[in-house]
Amino acid sequence: MSGTICDLGVAARVVQKGSILLVQEARGRYQNMWGLPKGRVDQGESLESAVIRELQEETGAIGTILGLAAVRSTMYKDTPAVFLCFDVHVDSHGSSLSNGEIKEMGWFKLEELKNLKWVSETMHNLAIDALSGSRMSIHSSVPLSKNDGDYFVYSVNKHSESKS
Repeated sequence: MSGTICDLGVAARVVQKGSILLVQEARGRYQNMWGLPKGRVDQGESLESAVIRELQEETGAIGTILGLAAVRSTMYKDTPAVFLCFDVHVDSHGSSLSNGEIKEMGWFKLEELKNLKWVSETMHNLAIDALSGSRMSIHSSVPLSKNDGDYFVYSVNKHSESKS
């Protein structure tokens, strides 16, 4: 069985004290637009490692994953494109790194979101959901037979009963 190659990206959704952490792109087609800290998953990298790496590269912050917040799936140039957003707790704050990728970072309240120019409608909606009280993430579990620390299962209804 052969696998399918896809465009795989991740984002970190960080909320603290009623504000969400956003970054403003410094270059490219999203220059001057705001969104969650995000990026692609590198070859040989887990989704979880990628989201923590992207958070640190774009904001200088060190974080811990709280759970899976959203999955976006689409086709882009005949290739599946999958984007996963994780809720992340910041363990230590940093300052934006001078890698040229990010122009600015900041903490925003719900009422400020509508005035921003967004990377995508999906990013805007994820930010609104996070600050409007409907924030919910799926926590991971590790099966007992998988104890290597790099195996995660995200499940919503693992104990629900089937209704006929």
